[in-house]
Amino acid sequence: MAAATRPATATAKQVTKRNFAEAVQELVAHVEACDYVAIAAQKTGAPTGWQRALPVDTPETAYLKAKLAAESFQPLHFAICPFRIDAASPSTLVAYPYNFHLFPRDELQLGMPSYTFSCQSSYLSSMAHSGFDFNMCIYDGISYLSRVQESLAKQKIFIPHIRELSPSPSTSVADSLFMTRIKSRIEHWRKRYTEPSKTADGSLVSALRKMILGGESYGSRPSFSIDVCSDRQVQLVLETVNHVSDDLVPLVVPDKAGVARAVHVIFTSSTDDKNLLLTDIQKTEDEHNLKFRGFREVIDLLSSSRKPIISYNCLNDFTMIHSKFVAPLPPNLHEFLCSLRMVFSNVIDISHIWREIGPLRKAKNIQAALSYLQRQYFVPMDVKIPQQ
Repeated sequence: MAAATRPATATAKQVTKRNFAEAVQELVAHVEACDYVAIAAQKTGAPTGWQRALPVDTPETAYLKAKLAAESFQPLHFAICPFRIDAASPSTLVAYPYNFHLFPRDELQLGMPSYTFSCQSSYLSSMAHSGFDFNMCIYDGISYLSRVQESLAKQKIFIPHIRELSPSPSTSVADSLFMTRIKSRIEHWRKRYTEPSKTADGSLVSALRKMILGGESYGSRPSFSIDVCSDRQVQLVLETVNHVSDDLVPLVVPDKAGVARAVHVIFTSSTDDKNLLLTDIQKTEDEHNLKFRGFREVIDLLSSSRKPIISYNCLNDFTMIHSKFVAPLPPNLHEFLCSLRMVFSNVIDISHIWREIGPLRKAKNIQAALSYLQRQYFVPMDVKIPQQ
């Protein structure tokens, strides 16, 4: 379907790592309200010579060529545009274009997502002539990890987190003694803040008390750490904290290998303060996860939305998306399609639709093809791009 467009004063929103979090929140609302989403990617090169897809290629051969290109070249620019039909004017499309600038930066110092990729000078020259800002791309481009790379990264980088209290088996005598000792420590430490001393202690006495009771701070809140040497002890500490008081929040602190080495107990002054702390902890965890995922947050958003995804050349675009943001590409077309359907269930390939329109195959020239399309498929539409 063709569309007659009016000149739009608004332009696409340029997204870098500086405004990425804000742009994702806006994109969430636009994707939820849209009818379909169009995507396009600008990469550092494309297949040439015998590696280029040809009309005589079998689907399997075309996939293998696209696979080679996806694994070789790097997307530096990813355009996403949710479209919705204006309810007040069905002949008007409302578009929200976003230009995401990407760069495979190893922000987590783990050797991911990529140290090397291929470039073609003709592609880079074309991008430069069209005004592409390579400095912004390299210094402010959004990095990313695929789903597989994120799983590997989370096995190497750990942050303090809240662990759910799981059902505990019967406690042994050793467990009971451990819990009694921990409970005594927690109650003595908590008493300092629920029943403050009326006598003015000297700095030396305060320092000694803090050293003995293990006083620390978590932001502006008092806290202290309990060392543990097994998951069983972690569970016992969590149970003890839960029984002592509701104004305590336990955080499990892992070591570099991901094994819990301590439980950080934080004192909150009220229910509102506790809720605020839990919100801050969740926000920190979300920011950490966003740093892991990077631009893949957008890919996951499109996947979970189940909205139709429109692309001009789906094979090239989605082999790239699968390779960079999901997992390494499967060895054959059948496995690729099965894997892709689990991520994107509704994909529309414009180039395939064009090839399937019967009369276009008989058109002897471009003018005849365009004339046929205009007679059969042209619908006057206005495209409105709101200011973002």
